[in-house]
Amino acid sequence: MRICLISNARLPVRLYGGTERIVQWLAQEYLRAGHEVTLVARSGSRLAGVRFIPADSAAQALERLPADADIYHFHAWPPPDDFPRPWLFTLHGNAAPGERLPARTIGISADHARRHRLPVYVYNGVDPSEFEFRADKQDHLLFFSKVRRRVKGAARALRLARANHLKLTVAGGYRLDLLKTGGLWDSLHPSIRFAGEVGGARKARMLAEASALLFPIAWDEPFGLVLVEALISGTPVIATPRGSVPELVPEGVGATFERDEDFPAALERVRQCRPGDCRDWAMEHFSSVACARRHLGLYARVLDRDVF
Repeated sequence: MRICLISNARLPVRLYGGTERIVQWLAQEYLRAGHEVTLVARSGSRLAGVRFIPADSAAQALERLPADADIYHFHAWPPPDDFPRPWLFTLHGNAAPGERLPARTIGISADHARRHRLPVYVYNGVDPSEFEFRADKQDHLLFFSKVRRRVKGAARALRLARANHLKLTVAGGYRLDLLKTGGLWDSLHPSIRFAGEVGGARKARMLAEASALLFPIAWDEPFGLVLVEALISGTPVIATPRGSVPELVPEGVGATFERDEDFPAALERVRQCRPGDCRDWAMEHFSSVACARRHLGLYARVLDRDVF
């Protein structure tokens, strides 16, 4: 199959980028499966084995789309209503209230699809070769999200760590980001360490070493790629049950809590989770191979005019 992936990012990703990494991993899995892949993305992109067409805007991308692809998979914006070729659009975030989504829009979790009234969803998948598995854990929790985004819960993570006398490493931002979100005072405790913006091998090591990933979000997370990255590293998750979290983190590979006073009990359940179970769960449900296979099934449905 000749597959065209359309993104608004520059690939490969150097630090963090959820959507961008999904596109990159899909391209790699399609190549491994013997498909031809064209990537329409920002200037400067390069992926081995992939034909690249530079485009730095939506209009430019549409103008430069190759004519020879069998399927066009949009990851940043949907095509116009009169787009004449077989296509799909993945909604990677939450749509604005009242925003109209076109037919053939794919969600990325069951909760995400339900909230946006989408008929189909495909779980994101990660490439396990980019992560480490460790059964022996260090004695600290890890918060790994964009610190500057209040809904990601950095301030609450800091508060919980201090209140429960826990060591916490924070990645995904800096202390100064807390001036906007709160939590600066708690961050000054000696048990709190900031790692800044992290990617690559250092990120993989941090995810594998932590005793658990702390994910106290305050919004409906569409997917939460870092949850899967932690699990595939053998690291259980303790999180608030918003958005996709209950699907991705069932009991046995993590625990959820609503109120701060429920956190200690959830933490105790997380301590009973086995690293091997975490990895097995993630490999079965959220690998890049599984993600690519499910997308290929949807491509076949579109080409067979089986509109969902």
